[in-house]
Amino acid sequence: MTSAGNTHEASASAAGYLFQCRYALYAGLRAIPNAPQLEISIEKLDDVAFEKQGDPTELIQTKHHIGKQGNLTDASADLWKTLLIWSKRVAQDIDAPFRMRFVLLTTGAAPDGSAASFLRMRDRDEAEADKRLLNVVATSKNKDNAAAYQAYAALPEELRLSLLSAIDVLDSSPNIIDVRDEIAREVYHAAARDQVDHLVERLEGWWFGVVVKALTGAGPNAIPVLAIDQRVDELREEFKRDALPIDYKSIDPPPAVVAELDKRPFVRQLRRIQIGPNRVEWAIRDYYRASEQRSRWAREDLLVDGELETYEQELVEAWQPRHAALLDELTPTCPPEKKMQLGQGLFKWVEQEANFPLRSVRERFLTHGSYHILSNRYALGWHPDYKTDVPPDDGKS
Repeated sequence: MTSAGNTHEASASAAGYLFQCRYALYAGLRAIPNAPQLEISIEKLDDVAFEKQGDPTELIQTKHHIGKQGNLTDASADLWKTLLIWSKRVAQDIDAPFRMRFVLLTTGAAPDGSAASFLRMRDRDEAEADKRLLNVVATSKNKDNAAAYQAYAALPEELRLSLLSAIDVLDSSPNIIDVRDEIAREVYHAAARDQVDHLVERLEGWWFGVVVKALTGAGPNAIPVLAIDQRVDELREEFKRDALPIDYKSIDPPPAVVAELDKRPFVRQLRRIQIGPNRVEWAIRDYYRASEQRSRWAREDLLVDGELETYEQELVEAWQPRHAALLDELTPTCPPEKKMQLGQGLFKWVEQEANFPLRSVRERFLTHGSYHILSNRYALGWHPDYKTDVPPDDGKS
């Protein structure tokens, strides 16, 4: 049984990791104007790091707290865990403080007069910070911090002061929720005001996917800042007032969804004209992608009044003369095989030639999937006698 304490600890830990990822995106966005040549890594050189050609230029320790301030007092665990990591680094590389910046980012606050408060970007006093830290080393009985005390005190004074000179404490920083607002402010110019949240949602979706690949070895372990810039540019184009963002172009339906869609009327229509299993599978995929994309546009109010209905009317009107021509080829004694072949020919046109844009979107899956959506409602069909398949209460969904 999981205790309430363990559940809270797990939630806090998960939020901390998500905060790292979200903050890395925010830091990457801010780096675009002045340091586009850098790359960002997560859990590689530090919690978050900027690097150039594999060498770190900035190491960032993130400390995120839920429901408590996590203040950076002189004996705080957050402070000393960070100093332990960095003291070990500079002990092995004494020039590190001259080549890189060390950042302690925390949602907590450094009390005035504390060691951490003297390491903020303003009103700094590294000598006073060192004095207070050494006082903790000499007086504290905290066994959890003992290794950190030893590592810091073992550094020569000159090296301690060099390290402290390279440290910036960014306390009272935005939490995991507020960082998202900061991201939105960074990209506010990339979309209309009422669409910025939707753009951020897509940007973060892309970013978390890239991070997962980096962490699992499925992609590069350092992500170029320019990749973020490029993705923002792509989204900016998608969110132009005459454009619609594309989210489902490469998304395949889960197996459970495929099994459910396989029972739908649009699939029955295809099987009536004996379309092969691979083509049925692709039809299900296109139906899913078009349905999900159209639903998302509708939820986000990206479609103007009647736009989707007008698009469907265009599809139907392109189908109508072709279906009428098919009927003209029928004779009173037309055999079932001939009807099936005529239906196959009509569907082949949809499958291989039909490509109608919705506003500026000209995507194969949208045209084909929308035809299957219409077929699912029996608004059109492939077999000459497709209307005979409509159950008394069907054709309405």
